[in-house]
Amino acid sequence: MLTKVVVCSVLILIVLAIRALFQKRVSPIFIYALWLIVAVRLLMPGMLLFSPISIMNTNVWRMGSSLLAQEEERQDREYKQQQYRAYYEKIFKESNAAIGGKEETGEEYIELKWQWAGTLFGRIRQFAGIVWVAGMAVTAIIFLWKNISFYSFLRLSRKSLTKAAAGRRIISVFLAGDELASPCLFGIFPAIYIPEKSICLMEEEKLAYILEHELIHYRQKDHIWAFLRIICLIVNWYNPLVWLCAKLSIQDGELACDAGCIKRLDESKRCFYGETLLDMMTYAKGKHGLSRAAAMMASGKKFMKKRIEFIAGEQKNSIFSLTIMVTIMLLTIGCTYTGSVQLKETRTEQTSSVTNTNFEMDK
Repeated sequence: MLTKVVVCSVLILIVLAIRALFQKRVSPIFIYALWLIVAVRLLMPGMLLFSPISIMNTNVWRMGSSLLAQEEERQDREYKQQQYRAYYEKIFKESNAAIGGKEETGEEYIELKWQWAGTLFGRIRQFAGIVWVAGMAVTAIIFLWKNISFYSFLRLSRKSLTKAAAGRRIISVFLAGDELASPCLFGIFPAIYIPEKSICLMEEEKLAYILEHELIHYRQKDHIWAFLRIICLIVNWYNPLVWLCAKLSIQDGELACDAGCIKRLDESKRCFYGETLLDMMTYAKGKHGLSRAAAMMASGKKFMKKRIEFIAGEQKNSIFSLTIMVTIMLLTIGCTYTGSVQLKETRTEQTSSVTNTNFEMDK
């Protein structure tokens, strides 16, 4: 557990550094894709394989692992000595008192099995496991309640507006209650929801931009990304870096969506697309409540300014920068997805030892 936390945190910090370094040099679409690498590692239970470039091969990691292993071995040895001493003292007293010893039953074994571990590290591990499971349950309930509440609000207030084509799929478009802060794509089998009053405040062309924006979200599979993001938060609720990743990935998803919209629009229509975002920000001002979590403007004015600057500016996508970024990420995957070669050798030795012991017993 501790190993995974450290490795995932290192991966996140590297991705944050790459994001900061290449954000203005590479298309947001590629920056957005970096979070998939983080999500896979967060949900991966162990190591992909063993390699010499793993961060577990570093001297700092080996030193820390060695110190922890030595301390755990010392605590385990002391606990076993205490258990042996208590056992022999009990036998000695029973022998002196000439009283027949109490027979062990299956119930006693079960009772001992569910006791707290005897060592400090063991108790910490057990307690951490209980807290982790409890935290996952609470986080899952909170997310489930929020999504059910939001869906109930949309279900009760929605009115059918039109249908939009996204490749072979036809997406339903609904008008929703005015509590909805901005248009959004929602659901595992998603539909587009637009605040009813905002329709009256905008031109037909701007409505087309909004639909295009939400359809780009669908083409990016952002409804699946949203579900994957929630799973990562539930499983890794204890790590503040994961919550930061969730927030930044939402922002990068919006920038990637803007980049996709700009590619599909003429150069002359960029300005109108930016004006549409500003109109929606004006409408969303002061909106709070359930819809805030799914709102297009949920990231605030500072991020909206960043989006407008991106739309107005020259789109940069340096092949050289992209090549360097991909190379760094491949090395990072090699360092954080893999385990120590020394650990592999240790496991091989343990397996060989068990095999030899079984062979001698058979003889």
